[in-house]
Amino acid sequence: MKEPFIVSVSEAGQRVDRLVAQKFPESSRSQWQKHGQFWIDEQEVLGGKKVKEGQNIECDLIEPSSLSSDQPIWEYDLEVLAESKTWLVINKPVGASVHPSKSENSQKTIVNALLYKFGKDFRAGNDVLRPGIVHRLDKVTSGVLLIAKNTKTYDYLQEHWSEVEKFYYAVVSGCPTTKGKIEGGIMRDPKNKLRMTVSDEEKAKSAETYFEVISSQDDTSLLRVRIPTGRTHQIRTHLSSIGFPILGDELYGGASADRVFLHAEKLTFPDPDKKGERTSVESQLPKGFK
Repeated sequence: MKEPFIVSVSEAGQRVDRLVAQKFPESSRSQWQKHGQFWIDEQEVLGGKKVKEGQNIECDLIEPSSLSSDQPIWEYDLEVLAESKTWLVINKPVGASVHPSKSENSQKTIVNALLYKFGKDFRAGNDVLRPGIVHRLDKVTSGVLLIAKNTKTYDYLQEHWSEVEKFYYAVVSGCPTTKGKIEGGIMRDPKNKLRMTVSDEEKAKSAETYFEVISSQDDTSLLRVRIPTGRTHQIRTHLSSIGFPILGDELYGGASADRVFLHAEKLTFPDPDKKGERTSVESQLPKGFK
């Protein structure tokens, strides 16, 4: 993953693949066009997407030999929480990556399981490596994940993603106040590229995290968290920054545990099948969180 950057005034209006090629000239423009991955404000986009001033750009370059469009099938029965003719919501298991990548060249991702469910020819969106994947959850996070079944639905959900409400459960060390709001810019940690950090630098992307305490016991607390924004590692970064790291999240200072105790509990989204209406899908609190 390359260092994220913010689009300047002079850079606005360019295709994201061309802009990235200018920023990282060690790889050619054609390499970026053929093998690049691009995210604008946490949403994955195609290389032809034009950028705007102030947007946060993340990118990665996949070596042609590391991945194939002919992904293997993972014979795993996904837990379906809700389904329509055009979309699917699953309960993502902890420890499974959403899709293959250069850093996670696994054959047991959600994408591989989708190919088992829908067949090898399953396509939704223009990226054959990530068919149907509208958004991502960290490998260490479980819970509600929305999948598009066709390209029209994929495009609709991407276009309306800013209207989606996202709720999580987290178990943290310590006992915060009853409820609170964390506000702080998030950027890649210059000392450790695997993690993010809260910063007031100009290139840090603004983020808000709201939480309320559900229960506390033995110096740990169960929180319900809402994020109107969706930055990389946002909840993990923000909770750690105020002294309440998530249990099991050792990357952010959390105590050792058998998993990272972060679970995507609920997603409320504009329903592509019922224009103007919203649909909510929930996942039960996993065993051990109580």
